[in-house]
Amino acid sequence: MLKRRLPALAIVLYFILLSGPVAYADIIYEPENDFYVKHRSFMVYLNRSFTANGESGNVALKTSPGSDSEMYPLRNGSTTHIQYSCLYNGEYWGYSPELSGWLKLDQMLVLYDYVSFDEDHFDEFYAYKGDCEKITESGGAIVWPWPGAKAPLWTFEGLDADHCNISTAYIDSEGREWGFSEYIYANRNIWICLSDPLNRSLPALTPAPEPAVWVSETAYVNIAAVENAPDNVSPTLIVIIALVAAIVAATVILIRVFWKRNKASSE
Repeated sequence: MLKRRLPALAIVLYFILLSGPVAYADIIYEPENDFYVKHRSFMVYLNRSFTANGESGNVALKTSPGSDSEMYPLRNGSTTHIQYSCLYNGEYWGYSPELSGWLKLDQMLVLYDYVSFDEDHFDEFYAYKGDCEKITESGGAIVWPWPGAKAPLWTFEGLDADHCNISTAYIDSEGREWGFSEYIYANRNIWICLSDPLNRSLPALTPAPEPAVWVSETAYVNIAAVENAPDNVSPTLIVIIALVAAIVAATVILIRVFWKRNKASSE
């Protein structure tokens, strides 16, 4: 079954890579950054928070990846949100909207978030088929970054079953059911405790560990390879070759992920 799906997945990946950032139902505001604008189709929407961890005690903030000029140093321990990322000359870079500049991601550590929780617990997730009954009864729900986090994010007032939009569920170690939503009222990738929607005092069963080294599982196109194409070689050809390489890499990742999940399901 997986082998039959791979060609279709590769085609989907091709158009995802070609089209650049995609919004779900509302607008994702994009940076007014020259490098971003020029290479928009090669950007990956990352949307994660990082902390500086440079060898020299700081990380250089730059106007563009690979630039010789530095805007100013970001001290180690400083946290910033990385909205978009790209691969330039073999190095991963991330764009911080609050700092209006680019940072090398190998000098940053990623903070624990819903992605990290998914990586740790994906084999415990299941498709949610309920009707969000307790959320409707409560008239709202508290939003959490992941099940068992130390503190909640905010509260949804007037949330009901029609707008609950829960796709995946998870049972914590104390038997509470949690629901994950990719999108509710312009808010993405959030968790709600379906068993106790308005309880702000739920125990911190999964406190955030220390920030970790970021490892990409997304296929990227090396922008420098496109920029530095010889005059007698069409940039379009370079892009096609890069996209094919990216699709191959992404396919390998998909095989690994599906294999892991199928193995977990069979055990």
